[in-house]
This record gives sequence, structure tokens and C-alpha cells, in this order.
Amino acid sequence: MKRKADKANQLTAAWRQAREEAIQRCQAKNNSEGTLANARRNTIYVALEFERLGINGPEDICQEDFVSWTKGLKEGTLGTKQLGPMTIKKRVETLRAILQACKLSEQLDFVDLWKPDKEVKEITYWTVEELDAMDDRALLMFQDEELRPRAMAHMIHSMMAPRISDVAAFRWDYFDFQTMTIQFRAKKNKKRCFQYIQPNLVQTIQQYQSWVSHFTDGDVYLFPTSILNASGTTKHDNLHATDKTIRKWLKQVRDSTTVNGGPVQPLSSHSYRRSLAMRYLASKSTYENIAMVLGDEIGTLEKYCAELVPNDSQRMAFEKAFKKSEWISSEGTTQPEWLKRPRGSNSNLAFTSSATIKGFGLKQGGGRWGI
Repeated sequence: MKRKADKANQLTAAWRQAREEAIQRCQAKNNSEGTLANARRNTIYVALEFERLGINGPEDICQEDFVSWTKGLKEGTLGTKQLGPMTIKKRVETLRAILQACKLSEQLDFVDLWKPDKEVKEITYWTVEELDAMDDRALLMFQDEELRPRAMAHMIHSMMAPRISDVAAFRWDYFDFQTMTIQFRAKKNKKRCFQYIQPNLVQTIQQYQSWVSHFTDGDVYLFPTSILNASGTTKHDNLHATDKTIRKWLKQVRDSTTVNGGPVQPLSSHSYRRSLAMRYLASKSTYENIAMVLGDEIGTLEKYCAELVPNDSQRMAFEKAFKKSEWISSEGTTQPEWLKRPRGSNSNLAFTSSATIKGFGLKQGGGRWGI
């Protein structure tokens, strides 16, 4: 928090005022805590970037300045690395929120004209073999008390892949060992996440519960602040680990895992969610099944995963559209044995009908296809 406050203090009076108005507008709209946190963070970034262009307040922005800003974000010349299309889009949305809060219609006119670049987003995920190797590595790490929280963070992600912020605040009352289930409401969208506990992990989870309960708040949270010590930070007033700590732990599990003599793919922690979705799709599960585990919209899952694993309906659509494309032998017919014919063909009908094939405008006649 201190670092963020230091950056906010670097802003000019005009940018500080504009930032506060944008945050208050978010609060008036009753935005979620996550959205407010994004507003507090991104408004600082936007203000600092414009200050590097010599713009001391949002009312001083002209169209040329706006173009220079978006170009600088792409090229990484505004004190940040090169930003991708989606990150730039979020920056522009933040600027738009600032201008709306400050009622700067002149600036809004040209900002509203802006359109984001198209971005082809590659969906990356771990294979089942890689995940199994990471599971084995986590179980080994679990034997070392210092590494135990890292191992447990991975196990939770491997089982049901919650969002990082949900794992950081994971609670014991989410678990029901009678029904062998885990249930909670996702912080981001309040959707219910439901998953069964893997039988081979029950004993390990209960052993961890017994161990962590000796720490302050360990009877409530899986990752209370009291267990962090050298493996995390205690600068915050949180009762549990931070998102940053969970990401650090998962990275340590990933980077210490090998499969077939080499490392696993160096993917981000969000890849647990994609990997679990692909694991379910590969087993012919529905998007509804995956949505219940991940707490995502079915439409979101279809948008990002459908292109990777065509579903059964796609196969059925193909077979229906090309139902005569499978060729079989003519053995046992009056036709030459070397001749291949389409499955389901009927020589008595194929060359006598002059009916038009609906949808294509094709006619049969004279023993050949004509238009």
C-alpha cells in the first residue's frame, strides 16, 4: 500500500483531484471491491503516463496527446514495458472513466472514437501429464513443513482451479468431508463453485488442517498470515495470505517440477483454470459441468475453449452434412469389385430421378450430375 501511496503523491493536484472523482463515481455506481481496486490502481498509471507527456491534468489533453499516449503504450516509451491490446483497452477505459467523472465532453469526443487493436489470444494450458507431475512434486513438498502451504495451494488449484483471490482467502468451512465436496461463492462474480474432493487427497488435506490449526486463524483459513514468515509478507493487515504470495508459491511448485527429464511449461497461475477446463472437455464433459466447478459463465467458456476442442454436436453436424462421403467396397454387387461407391447409394434410384436437390440447385439426369 505504501508503494501505491507514494505513486499517488507524485501526481499533480489536477490529476489527484480527477483520480478521486473517478473513484467516487465508481463508488456511486456500487461497483465491486475488485472494480474499485482496479480503479485506484489504473488511475495512477494513466495519470503518471500523461504526466510523462507533459500533461498536468485531464482537461489539458488534446487529440494529439491522446494519440501520442496510446502510441507510447504500444511502444513502451512511457515508463512501462510494451503493453498488449487488452491492457491498452483497459487503460483507455480508465481514462474514459476519469473524463466522465470530470465531465470533460471535449476530450470524451475523440477518446470515444478510439477502437482497440484486434488480438488473437492463444489459449495455453498444461497437459494431464504435466499436472500429474506437479501433483507428485507437491506431495513431496508437503513433507517439509516450510513448504507445506505451497503444496496445499497447488492441490487446491489442481482440484478445482479457483481464482487466486479466492484461494488466498480459502476457508475450512468450504469443505464438507461427509459429502466429500468443496463449495464457495466466487469473490469476483458471486457464482457458486462446486467440486468433489479427490479421495487420494483427503488424508493429506485433513493432515494439513490439523497442522495449520495450531497457527493463529488457522482454524478458519487455509493460509493464515501467521504461517507466512519468511515465505511471505506480513506488512498488510490481512488475516490471510495475499494474492502475490499465492502466485509465488504456485510458481515454486511449477518451477521445481520436471516431466520426461524437462521442465513443465512456464505458464501463469491462471493456466490452472484453462487446464482444468480442457481436462473436462477431453473427457466429454459439458460446459455446464465446467462452469459449476470454475464459477464462470458458460458463454465465456465456450468463447475461449470451443475452438480448441470441437464438441460432439460439431461431429454430428459434419456427418449430417457429408453423410454420403463415406465410400465402401462394391464387393457382392453387380458392379465391378474395383469400384468404390458411397455408403447408402441405390443404383436403382441414383440415375432415374430428375428431382432438384434442394439447397444446391443440382439435377440428376443422364447418369451424371448437371446444374
